[in-house]
Amino acid sequence: MNTIILFWNPGISSYTIERLREDLDMEQHVGNWSVWEHEKAHQGDRFFMVRCGEGKTGICMSGRFRSEPYIDEDWSGKGREVYYMDLMADTVIDPDILPILSTEILSREIPSFDWSGGHSGRLLPTEDAEKLEKLWEDFLEENKPMFGTLTLKSHVTDKDVMPDKDDFGPYRASIGITDDGEFLIYSVKDDVEVVGDDLETVKKEFAKKMKEAGKIIPIEFKVWKVDNQELFQKALDIAKEAYYGMTDEYGEPYIKRALRETNNLYSDAKILVGLLHYVLMNPNFTTDKLIQKGIPKAVVDAVEVLHQKEGESFEQYVQRIGENPTVASILYDIVENRLDIKDGPELTLEQCTGLLQDLKAYHYLDEKKHQWERAVFHGPAKDFDMWCSLYGCADTIAICGEYDDDELAEMANVLQYDYSWKLDISGLNVGRWAKDNPHETTYEEQILMKLGEDEVVNLLEKMILNRKYGTIFRKWGSVVTCDNGRVLVHIPEDFDFVDDSDVEIIGRCAVAGNETIESLELPANVRIIDDYAFAYCKKLRNVFMPDSIESIGEFSFENCEIENLHLSNSLMAIPDCAFLFNEIKRIDIPLDVRRIGSCAFEGNILDEELIIPEGVEIIESASFCCTAIKKVSLPSTLTEIAYDFYFEEMIDDPEEDKPYVEIHPDNPVYFSKGGILYSRATGKEVLGKAGRPN
Repeated sequence: MNTIILFWNPGISSYTIERLREDLDMEQHVGNWSVWEHEKAHQGDRFFMVRCGEGKTGICMSGRFRSEPYIDEDWSGKGREVYYMDLMADTVIDPDILPILSTEILSREIPSFDWSGGHSGRLLPTEDAEKLEKLWEDFLEENKPMFGTLTLKSHVTDKDVMPDKDDFGPYRASIGITDDGEFLIYSVKDDVEVVGDDLETVKKEFAKKMKEAGKIIPIEFKVWKVDNQELFQKALDIAKEAYYGMTDEYGEPYIKRALRETNNLYSDAKILVGLLHYVLMNPNFTTDKLIQKGIPKAVVDAVEVLHQKEGESFEQYVQRIGENPTVASILYDIVENRLDIKDGPELTLEQCTGLLQDLKAYHYLDEKKHQWERAVFHGPAKDFDMWCSLYGCADTIAICGEYDDDELAEMANVLQYDYSWKLDISGLNVGRWAKDNPHETTYEEQILMKLGEDEVVNLLEKMILNRKYGTIFRKWGSVVTCDNGRVLVHIPEDFDFVDDSDVEIIGRCAVAGNETIESLELPANVRIIDDYAFAYCKKLRNVFMPDSIESIGEFSFENCEIENLHLSNSLMAIPDCAFLFNEIKRIDIPLDVRRIGSCAFEGNILDEELIIPEGVEIIESASFCCTAIKKVSLPSTLTEIAYDFYFEEMIDDPEEDKPYVEIHPDNPVYFSKGGILYSRATGKEVLGKAGRPN
């Protein structure tokens, strides 16, 4: 039985803290959750759910999977392919009221796993899973008197998680909207269907019929295509109030028309706009009132633009909208829905006129489609998620304005869950790092400092670091590249490096902090590895570079666990700190290398004898600061060597660590005698204390 770790952030999830509290009142909790490593999870496997984000964080739920993975509608409404598994919990704890097994304890006891967040549904190694079960058992026993019977669920058996198909009744009910603008809930298996104008009435009637059919499993209602059910209900209540008594040209209530027009809209934000875009016809409703009632500003702005102004003809209205790419696509979808006329009696002249107007509008907007290629965001970071839901269909989205690090992290969190996009950051101002920046470091410097503090560098920060290659970036799946596809900019921290035949450059920090990569054999099309590209890949032990690689960057493999290293024969330099703090035992320096930078191999465990080949001209400070080195052979080509190339100033004793040094007799700058290196020009010793300048 495998153990899978799920992550839950109530701040962005459709599973709210209120829904968790409702589950506490149920006899058995049955729901579903997205699983990232779905190929490793199976029915009957164990799961633990970790609350992350703001507030108290840690494990608040455990149980077992009740189904195999299956593809279902993306919970975020962004059209991704998402695998879900049905859950049956044995323990559910309200994290805001009662103690939970904190991430602090989890990180201390099981440090090999990242408990702070990331992809939900990751496999926990067997050894760690055994530790976690013991921790969880002790935690529950210690807090059992406080929890009581409502929190501690009954034991889940194999029969519970692997029921017979005939016993596995429906526990989720999707709410659809008919072509008539009515709510529909149905169960094919049990032949139960309820249709009506009022959503709450339809829910109650459906639950009543299911009970009559002998189904006792609690029903979870969800409006189809809607992630934020609470916000949809709020917008529905506003629409009912605003449209009360209003009818359209067909004599039908406006609320039905608005609902019908949401049928082919596929994001929360667009559905809300479709539901609310007539409300400003009611003089009692203003944009300020909508915001006061809790409707996001991005949605309210779209509703305001889509409102037909007083004295504006329909033709003028459509032309105005057509020039506004941020809302034109929404009107296009709404008009398309209006043209989907159901069978019925003959249309009146007024209705035919309206239909003809819609048809002209549809063709006009269809011709303008090619102009809706770019949408610009310059609002508050908290509105970015909703804005993307509205305007993310544009070929390119752009972020403009000035944001601090917290705001950029909030936007990056939205971007990482979108399956694909093209993003322009040319208008993004990163001159300001944070409100409190006592060191006055640059934004780029602060980003790189995060690596040394074991913090994640998010994909938006990586784009900023790689602006020298361009300001437009593409994301497909989990991978981000520059627009031309030739520069790899980002892969997730728990993602294996994948060869992309177009990639020629591994960008700055592109793979930094990766949690899974153990061996790296780069493809022959890669030419450049930029600064920090693979830094802090804590499991990386084997690196093979093809001869196509012409250069590597500073700190490119810092703080990995590299034991075996094969360098490209095309390298002309090994830059500063390139392999700082690894486990390299043997190094064969390519013949074309001319310079070995400062701290290039510091902190490794190289063999006692170090041979620098012919061709190397410069060896810089602390480049081979490795205490195991006892003997060094230098080439005839050497023209410059740092007096402290083998030790670290202010820490090591150069006399105690001094290796035996010999140099090729034909070297014109230096000569060696008795294991000591001297300058031919001065006749003085050049290494260690003797070689230091006054």
